Amino acid sequence: MLETGTVLSLPDSADDAWSPFWLLPEGPHDVFSLVTPADIRRIRDHAQENFIKLIDKVFDRLLILKATKDLAKNPLNTRQLLNCVRILTRLVPFIYEAGSDGTVMEDIVFWTQRPRPGSGADYTLGRQIVSATVDLLFTSGFTVPPATVGEDAAVRYTIWENGIGQTSSLGSSKEHVANRIEVLRLLLVICSKTMYVPAAGSVTLPNRALHAIAYNSNKRMVLCLLCSLINTSLRDRVQGWAIPYRSSTAMDPNDELSLHAMQALFILLDYQTPPSKAGSEPDSSADQLDDTEADSNTPSMVLVTGTSTGAQNLFRVFIAKLHRTQEFDYLHTNIMRLLDESMRANLSILASVTKQPTKHAMPQEAAILLWVLLENNAPFKDYLVDHNSSLRLFSVLLYFMLNGYNDPAQAGLVRTISHILHYLSEDSRFATRLMQPFDQSILPSTMRTVDASLTHADFMINTVFTLLSASKPYLVPVYSNLLLLVRNVSPYLTQVSQTTADKLVSLFDIISSPAFIISESYHVRWLIYLIEVFDYVVHYRAVDNPRLMYSMVKARSYFTRLRSFNLDKARAELSQLREKKSMADSARTIGRSSMPREISQNTDDSAAKAAESLSSLSLNDGASADAPSLEANVISEGGDASEPTKSTDGTASPALSERARGKRPAANYAADKEQQPQQQQQQIQPRSSVSEAQPERSRSKGKERAGAEPKRKTKTASSSAGPKQFQPSEEWVFSWLPDLPLDPIIAVLDALATQVDRIAEEVHRDAQAAAAAAAAAANANSMQTLGGDSKTDSQQPPQSPTKQSTDTAIAAVTSDPTQTIIHWLSSDAMLQVLPDLEESMPEIRPRVQGLSPALVVWFRSLLWSIIYAAGMKPFGIWKNTNVRLFVVKHSV
Repeated sequence: MLETGTVLSLPDSADDAWSPFWLLPEGPHDVFSLVTPADIRRIRDHAQENFIKLIDKVFDRLLILKATKDLAKNPLNTRQLLNCVRILTRLVPFIYEAGSDGTVMEDIVFWTQRPRPGSGADYTLGRQIVSATVDLLFTSGFTVPPATVGEDAAVRYTIWENGIGQTSSLGSSKEHVANRIEVLRLLLVICSKTMYVPAAGSVTLPNRALHAIAYNSNKRMVLCLLCSLINTSLRDRVQGWAIPYRSSTAMDPNDELSLHAMQALFILLDYQTPPSKAGSEPDSSADQLDDTEADSNTPSMVLVTGTSTGAQNLFRVFIAKLHRTQEFDYLHTNIMRLLDESMRANLSILASVTKQPTKHAMPQEAAILLWVLLENNAPFKDYLVDHNSSLRLFSVLLYFMLNGYNDPAQAGLVRTISHILHYLSEDSRFATRLMQPFDQSILPSTMRTVDASLTHADFMINTVFTLLSASKPYLVPVYSNLLLLVRNVSPYLTQVSQTTADKLVSLFDIISSPAFIISESYHVRWLIYLIEVFDYVVHYRAVDNPRLMYSMVKARSYFTRLRSFNLDKARAELSQLREKKSMADSARTIGRSSMPREISQNTDDSAAKAAESLSSLSLNDGASADAPSLEANVISEGGDASEPTKSTDGTASPALSERARGKRPAANYAADKEQQPQQQQQQIQPRSSVSEAQPERSRSKGKERAGAEPKRKTKTASSSAGPKQFQPSEEWVFSWLPDLPLDPIIAVLDALATQVDRIAEEVHRDAQAAAAAAAAAANANSMQTLGGDSKTDSQQPPQSPTKQSTDTAIAAVTSDPTQTIIHWLSSDAMLQVLPDLEESMPEIRPRVQGLSPALVVWFRSLLWSIIYAAGMKPFGIWKNTNVRLFVVKHSV
C-alpha cells in the first residue's frame, strides 16, 4: 500500500507491488485491518492511476484463478482467489463514496473502456466484475461441489439448496458455505452504490451494477440465483434436541449465509430502472424480454421502467410466476418458522438471563420477505388469505408490533408489518376471517387481556389503540396504516366487545378534538379514516355491533362538535393548551373536557393516558415541519439500525361521492396543499424532503367510496409562526369539513338516542317499582318475624322493621339499563327506528396501498441500513465511508 500511494504511476509489470495483495493475506481480517481507509483514500485521491491499476490487476488475477480447472484441489489458488475477492470488497465502497453522488469515480473505474492488463483488449470493468461475481457463486469446486464425470464446465448454474425449483440439496461442504459468504459480500458491495446516493436521488439515479444483474438476459442464471437465494434464506437448520444457545457473539456460518442471501434477494427484487429522461437512451444490458407470459405476471409494485426496450427485472418477473401450491407451502411454512423462532427467542429463559438471543433471529428480514412476496405475487396473497393459519400469522405479526413499538430500533419492523396488515386488509375474505375468536395462548402473559371472548378484530383494534396511545414520534408513519387497517375491516365488524368499543370511541374523541385537528395537516386524514369506520358501521353493521352503537350514542356530542367546528375556537384551544404545556412538564389532554360522563365511566384508564400521550405529539411548537416526508435511517456504529424519520402514510387523497354526502349540497372548495409531518430530531435526522403523497390504487369497479380528504392546495405557514408550524386557514377547513359524512351518522345516533333514553327511563321506572315492592315485601316479612318472636318471648318489647333489610331488598333490584339497551340494539326493532340511509349508503371499497417515490426511498433506505448494520460485524465493510442514503451515528 505504501508503494502504490507514493509512486504516482507504477508500471503493469511491477509484480512486486501488485502480487502481495493476493499472496500475503491469510484471511479477511488481514485485508480489513491492514488496508485502512486512510491508505485507500490516499491512493485514490493522489495516485488515481495506481488505484485503477490495482483494481484491474486484482480483478485480472481473479479471472485467471476462476478459470483454473480443479480449483478445489489447489488450496493455494483458492486462497489467492479469496484474497482477490476480499481486496475488491475492501476497495469498491471507496469508489462509490467519491463525488457528491458517487458517479464520478464509478464512471472512471467501472464504466469507461480501457485495455485489460495482460491482453490489451478493451473491456468495461463494471460489466465484467458483475458477471464474474455471479459466476463465482456457481464455480465448480469453489462454491458448488466439483463437476461430476463428464462435466467440464468451470461454472455450474445449479440451485444450492432444496426448496423451490430443487428437490434435493447439493451437499455443500463448510468450505463452500464460507466461500459463498465471501462472494455474496462482494456482490452486496458491488451493488451498494445506492448507499452513497442522496435519498432524493436513489429513485432517479441508476444503479448500473444492479441493473446488469436484474435485467440480465441469461434466464438460467437468474433462475438459479433466485432459487438459490430463496432456498438458502429459508433453509431450516434443525437443532434437534440441542438447546439453541450461542455461547459467543460470533454468528453461525449457515445463519450468516442465510442473512447475506436474503439481503441479496431483497436488493435484486427491489431494484427498478429509473425513468429515462426525454431524448436520452437508458443504459441497458438486458435484451427485451420475449416471454409471452410476462405481461400477465408483472408484479403489482412495479414502477414504469422508462426503458425503450420495455425490459423488466427478471427476478420480479420470475417471483410473480410462482404458482404451485407446494411452492407457496414452502414459502409460508418457512416464513412462519422464522417468525416463530424469533418470538420464542424473545420469550426464552436463556435470552432473558444472558440478554442475548439464543440464535440469530430474523423477524425484520422475514417480514420484509413476506411483504415483497405479497406485493409481487397475487396468487400468493390469495393462498395466504385462504390458508388455515392466516389468523395465526396475523396474531404473530401483531405480537411483533406490540413487542417492538417502544424500541426505536424496531420501528422499521413495526412499519413493515403495518404495510403487510394494511395490504391484507384490502381483501374482504381476510377482513371477514378476523371476526373469528382470538386465542390468546399465542401471546405472553403480559400481553393477554382479561376478556376471553375477543375476536381477532378486537385484538387488532386494541393493538392499534395501544400503539397510538404510545405517541412515539418515530411511529407517526405507522399510525395512518393502522387507522386504514381498522377502516378497511370496519364494513365486516361484528360483535365488537365493550372494551374495544369504548377504546375506539375514545380514540375518535382525541382525533376529532378541534385543537388536535389543526395541530398538524395530516391529522385530518386520521379523522377521515375514523369517520369512515363509524360510517360503515352505521350503514352496514349497526345491528351486529350493539355495544359499539351504544358507545357511539353516548358519545354523539363528539360528532355534533365536529359538525360545528370553528377554526378560531380551535386556534384558541390549541394556543391555550400549548401555553399550559410550556408552563408545566405534563402534557394536557386535548378535548377531554367535553367527554360525556357515561363514556368516562366505561372507558378504562388507558383511554385517558392515550389522550394525553397522543395529543402531546402536537403540543410542541416546531415539532413538525412542512413536509419532509422521507425517512432517513440512523445507524449506530455499534451495528444497530434504527427506524427512518417518519413520513406520510402512503395513501392517496380520498374523495367523497355525492351519494355519500347525503343531502348536503355539492360544493367546490379551494384546498390546502397537504403538508407532511416531520419528527423531532432526537436520534433520527432526515436526509431529504421527497413528498410521499402516494397514488391510490384501485382494484374494484363501481362507485367511489365515501370519504373526504383535503385537496392539496394548503397555504404555507406564515413567517411569523416559523417554517415548522402548520398554520390552518378557513380555506383549508372548507376543503374537508363539508365533505365529512357526518349527517347520516348523527341522524342515526339521534334516532337511537331517543329510544335509548326511553328504554333507560323504563328500566329505571321498573326498577323503582320493583324496589318498592321488594321493600314492602321485606317490611311484611319483618313484621311476621317480629310477631312470631313476641309469642315466644312476651317480655321482649316489639321491634320495628329495620332500615337495613329494606335497603338490602332495594339493592337486589338492578336499575342498570345497559343490558336491556344492548339487547334492543341487537334486535330488529332497532332497524325500524333508523332513518332512511339509502341516499348516503357508501360503497364497500377498501383504501388500497399506493406506491410513491418516497415510500420506495423509505423501503430502499431500510434495506440498505439493515445491510450496513449487518456489515458492521465482523469487519465493518462500509465503516468510515461517506454514506449518503441514511445517517450514520458514530458512537462516542
